[in-house]
Amino acid sequence: MAARLPGHFYFETETYYDQLDGQMILHHPRYFVFIERAQQAWMEAVLGAPRFDWRNFPDMYLVVRKLEVEYLFPIEGVCDITVVLWPERIRAAKLVMGFEIRSPDLERVYCRGTRVNCKVNCEDHKPVFWTDRFIDLVESACLMAKQARQI
Repeated sequence: MAARLPGHFYFETETYYDQLDGQMILHHPRYFVFIERAQQAWMEAVLGAPRFDWRNFPDMYLVVRKLEVEYLFPIEGVCDITVVLWPERIRAAKLVMGFEIRSPDLERVYCRGTRVNCKVNCEDHKPVFWTDRFIDLVESACLMAKQARQI
């Protein structure tokens, strides 16, 4: 079993029969659903939010600006998977997250990629700055993740 890295978030979940295509392989757009769910859980954990409560935790109000994925191995059948997320960099209104979907033992990487999030105002959907608290939390995680990935 591969080691869990500091600064990384591990979201354990499973695939379901209705997500599979005719070849019993996870249909490629479904990968993004798992990334989205993991991102929500990461935000809740980082901010200490009880649920996806963007009204009380405005840093949760964001849009996805860019999503890139490299599919490496198919996810076959109904099975357990682990989504691994880590922050790569944060700027005024932009957050770049790295991700991988792995087997539960973390040995097999099914896909990897990046997701670029943009924090927006909930009224006009224009970019706005992250809160200072969120920036501090994410910068700390970025440093830990970067150091862990260099080992």
